[in-house]
Amino acid sequence: ALIALLVLGSALSAAPIIVHNTGVDNNDDVVQGNGSPTSFWLLYAEPTNAGYAFASTPFGYYNSEYYPDNHRSGWVSPGSNGRAGARGLYIYRMAFDLTGLNPATAFIYGTFGTDNIGFMSLNGNAAVATTGPVDFGAPTAFSFTSGFVEGINTVWVGVVNEVDPTAFRVEFYGATADPVNGQAVPEPGTAALLLGGLALAWAGRKRLKQS
Repeated sequence: ALIALLVLGSALSAAPIIVHNTGVDNNDDVVQGNGSPTSFWLLYAEPTNAGYAFASTPFGYYNSEYYPDNHRSGWVSPGSNGRAGARGLYIYRMAFDLTGLNPATAFIYGTFGTDNIGFMSLNGNAAVATTGPVDFGAPTAFSFTSGFVEGINTVWVGVVNEVDPTAFRVEFYGATADPVNGQAVPEPGTAALLLGGLALAWAGRKRLKQS
């Protein structure tokens, strides 16, 4: 029972940060196919001769040399056919909101991939992880443990296109922070599971006392 209480207390102390994987639709639940527009990630900077609209959303694009898409995230590219049309640095951003959460307690981690050289950073700070020119065959781990600010924050992914095609992919595995008032409500499934375990532990304790 004591263990269940400790686990429940831990779950109640953290709240989820709403972040978005690449390649999903605007409902954040379906990975789009090749050539389909995606949501949440925006093109923020590009080479002068690239010609894509500022803040445009990338398109789903998968190449057989990349590590596979899954049902949670997919590879995306500035062009619907995977071609950027210009060499140079492309920067993409995804915004998330920490309003009501304590930035000092925020923690986000996951994996990413780029074609070609790339990096991941938070709020324009130094890169926390980088990829090489042919590292797109396997995911690269990243984590953000500092550099968060109150309110709106941005995850940046930079991709240097050496030759077409070009694409990148991000999959978040976890994103949490403590509420500023110390009061968080776990997701319904988590709460039910923890409370159910606590109830079973208490029932077992009662049976032991009665026997």
